[in-house]
Amino acid sequence: MDTAIYFSLSFVYAGLVVYGIYAAVKERWRLFSIFLLIVTAALLYDNSVLAVGRYVGEGRRLELFNALRYWMHAFFTPLLILFAWQTVRAAGISLAKKWVPTFLVVVLTAVIIVMDAIPLFHLSLNPVWQHGVLSYKRVSDSAGPFMIMAVTFFIFVASIIIWRKQRWIWLFVGLIGMGVVGLLSMPFDSKAVGNVSELMLIISLFATQVFQSNSDKYSLTGERKARGRYL
Repeated sequence: MDTAIYFSLSFVYAGLVVYGIYAAVKERWRLFSIFLLIVTAALLYDNSVLAVGRYVGEGRRLELFNALRYWMHAFFTPLLILFAWQTVRAAGISLAKKWVPTFLVVVLTAVIIVMDAIPLFHLSLNPVWQHGVLSYKRVSDSAGPFMIMAVTFFIFVASIIIWRKQRWIWLFVGLIGMGVVGLLSMPFDSKAVGNVSELMLIISLFATQVFQSNSDKYSLTGERKARGRYL
């Protein structure tokens, strides 16, 4: 069952990556917005490795594939902090447009990446079968919760600001939905259900990006029409 879920998630993430590349080129996404594509591509890889693990079988090759999952998680997941910062910018918050606060957020993101990556230099993995899925997990998980807490906090604050400034509730709904679905996975002891919760958040982030891109486009169109009336 979990293998089928991972395959399904991989197909959805592949579709999001293709759509995201198209939208990023067409709408000229800003740099921080493009980080959402990088995180989505990493999740595509993550779920794909979990989906095919049983078919690859135990061995050095699958171990390396799984090790790369941990490295991607450490380096790419914190980039959602910068994406959340961009959504606050797009909501019209002047503080988020200033270079000093932006620089501090970039530094914080870099520090979190380094903190999460350092333990990976001593990464040790063991093969684990769980619900028909073969993967390699850390022998001792020394990764702390700080990174996930920081990412969640920034997205939560951004969702409240966007809800208040732009009347867009769906980022907040996606974040809460992720938490609810994540809790549902606990009694089933299913990692796959937890990955479904991640997809809910990613979809809400994509929807937010599309909403704000359209808002900017309509705003620019309105400004041009207004200028035309007075020329």
